[in-house]
Amino acid sequence: MMKHSKTTILVLTAAILVLLGAYQQGKLDADSAIKPAKIGVVDVTKVLENSAKNKQWQEKMQQEQTDTKNRFNQMRTEFEAIGANLKLRTPGTEDFLKLRQEMVEKGAMLEAKNKFYQDKVTFEMQRWTEELYQQLLKVVADVAKDKGLDMVIADESLLLPSPSLQDFMLTVKTRKLLYHNSQYDLTDEVLAALDKTN
Repeated sequence: MMKHSKTTILVLTAAILVLLGAYQQGKLDADSAIKPAKIGVVDVTKVLENSAKNKQWQEKMQQEQTDTKNRFNQMRTEFEAIGANLKLRTPGTEDFLKLRQEMVEKGAMLEAKNKFYQDKVTFEMQRWTEELYQQLLKVVADVAKDKGLDMVIADESLLLPSPSLQDFMLTVKTRKLLYHNSQYDLTDEVLAALDKTN
């Protein structure tokens, strides 16, 4: 009988050790299991369009556009004055040919400056948007780290009706986030943080 109780105790002890080992392994597996990601959402378009930095840049560009438009108007007035003066001249005379040459040169210069200005604005806008976007990415990362988030997803506003079917289809094809609970929206926090950066 004593032998039987020793065997029973030994079996029970072995069973308890096996169960404890299995429990510890299960706990380790549970601890190492991937937890659900903590996710935030940012409306990138809203941040880019409403940031104080972008508004300042737009004001600067608006002033530059006004100044350029005034210079173009002055050049156009000179061009039109030459054209009016040309109508008073007799075709083929030396004065006529001289004015005609001046008019053609001013017209070409006006066209070239207009093309250059359009290119300049496009390049400056692209450079500014890329720079602001890089700042936005840094701010989003900082806000996400402060909130203990694992990832932030971009949400883009869909304005309906769309200007064209092509615009609508492009938005539908590129839009990745279809729904989110507003508690995950970081847009206002990111906008405020972006405006605080230099």
